[in-house]
Amino acid sequence: MYYDDVRLERELNFVQKIGALTEHDMHLHDALEVSILLENDAKYRLVDRDYYGKPGDVFVFRPFEPHYNLAQSTEKPVKWIMLLFSPSIVKFIPEGSRLLQPFYTAAGRFSPLIPAQSPYAGLIHAAAKQAVAEEERKLPGWQAKQYLYFVDILVSIFRYYLEGFREVSSLGGKPNEAMIRVIEFVLSHFTEEIEMDQLIVMSNMRKTMFFKQFKELTSLSPNEFISRLRLQSALYYLDHTDKSITEIAYECGFHSLSYFNKQFKRFRGIAPREHRAKCKARNE
Repeated sequence: MYYDDVRLERELNFVQKIGALTEHDMHLHDALEVSILLENDAKYRLVDRDYYGKPGDVFVFRPFEPHYNLAQSTEKPVKWIMLLFSPSIVKFIPEGSRLLQPFYTAAGRFSPLIPAQSPYAGLIHAAAKQAVAEEERKLPGWQAKQYLYFVDILVSIFRYYLEGFREVSSLGGKPNEAMIRVIEFVLSHFTEEIEMDQLIVMSNMRKTMFFKQFKELTSLSPNEFISRLRLQSALYYLDHTDKSITEIAYECGFHSLSYFNKQFKRFRGIAPREHRAKCKARNE
């Protein structure tokens, strides 16, 4: 398994791809990913199991979730649309943080597969194809149109997720709704000072149970989750703006430049300044 240093030219990227039957290592990356399967059968491998996709299926991959996909037949390469986006893009969408719930709170509870027979898969396919067509034609306003199709996709994924949430609840699984609200609160306020006691009170749980439930939902501790969101946001600002590293650190919720540098180096293996220099060198 390896970390794939995905460089997003924009916060939002639709890419049509073709892949053959070639075994390879699983990879993971910062970006949120949606795979829209267009032609032929594919195998999607995650850490816990394999999923077999057919044309019309949609797969939702969470940030830092190891995965890969490949064709099931040497004679039939798989064709799909890969949607990659930065979580920071939702700040422009009303209630945008809610639409990220499926990417952060469904770990271990819901399949990443939205099957072709679901009406939501059909809506996602239609929107993704339109988004790709907009970029190919590049008519005036194409990026705005592509953004609208992206919002449609997020809403469809979110509604599919909500229906699954209700179904699990009706079957006795009962994911804690207060904890879901905690996650939503963190997604909306991660750049601000967040008191852990405040989150525990919001969850209506004892401290030990809160930490256990939080990790079950997100695969991270609360502090790791908040730090990850801040670092993802910082990555975007480093790559796409001329803001100083100090400005970025404080805007993303780090109240100490030295702490930000330390966390970033642990996260990416290099200091923020080195990361920005490498990014600029690649773009020259």
